[in-house]
Amino acid sequence: MSQIGSIDCGILATYQGKLDQHIKDPYSNIDAIADAEAAKAVLENQEVNVSIITGSKKRKLSVEWLTNCNITTESCSDDCTINGVDATPECQEYEIVCLRESAFKMAKRAYRERTYEFNDAFLFNMLSHKKALDEWLAGYIITGLSTNATPNLFTGGEGTVVGNVTNISAQHWNDNIWGYFNRVTRGNKLKSPYLLTGDNLFRYIFNRQHESATEAGKAGMAKMGTISRIYQDPENVEAIAPASTFLIHKTAAAFLNKAWNPLGATNAIAEAGVYTLWSEPSSNIPGVYYDIIAQETCSDNEFYLAVKVQLHGVFAANPAACDNGNGILRFACV
Repeated sequence: MSQIGSIDCGILATYQGKLDQHIKDPYSNIDAIADAEAAKAVLENQEVNVSIITGSKKRKLSVEWLTNCNITTESCSDDCTINGVDATPECQEYEIVCLRESAFKMAKRAYRERTYEFNDAFLFNMLSHKKALDEWLAGYIITGLSTNATPNLFTGGEGTVVGNVTNISAQHWNDNIWGYFNRVTRGNKLKSPYLLTGDNLFRYIFNRQHESATEAGKAGMAKMGTISRIYQDPENVEAIAPASTFLIHKTAAAFLNKAWNPLGATNAIAEAGVYTLWSEPSSNIPGVYYDIIAQETCSDNEFYLAVKVQLHGVFAANPAACDNGNGILRFACV
């Protein structure tokens, strides 16, 4: 015989309190810290206006990418006559689908014989499964960047443009690379781009940061500083796009994420008398939220708590970019 039902609110309140404490002090559970810099890079820099589309069975978001690519100049004319066009919000609809999920199931009575309390283990499980999704998301975003990269419009200097990838020989990944990246920035009309890299430049950046008191270190750090933000994610870049570095215009890419359940475990709702639903933020990536579906069951003389964590969203590249590119450039060390 088995029975099913929704979760006791006391468990959720206890969990929410422990989660709030973890958010204040992430190092209280250091194993929950994810390697997900690629996801942070895009989320911290994206610039889009998003609204929910109502009246549709499918879950969709409407995104505005503001653009005005055809501005011209002309000879001076009568001061009384002023004509022109406004910047155009290029609207794009995106269906928000479930990209990935991770689930676990806990036997309650088993914790009578364990030193860990059930509530502590519940928190550990939640953080661990969200961490796994955080790291999957980083790889998903790198795949999006690779897929949507466009040709480098600057064909001079150390790089050899081959399709959507610019190849740079290993001997050029040194202090001089920053001058090349700055020339690429100007050649592609990028404004305040950020850089995402893996093993390329990893040791270089490490050495320069720890040699900043030396003359060479000071010079290297000054050159690095010409790129406003640099993100290092060797764990995910090397797994998805080995030996690659990305230079990304701030409005070029975005990750559109939406959680549909009420925010916070203490605001959870019951569904169909069987499930308990809520959402909560990632503990590693600001701006990312997960939907939670939980269920308590009884089977074979044991009580269980089963939980599913879901990530809904989609990677989006700017469809309204000007100047023959979308602002995502990929470089490879060869």
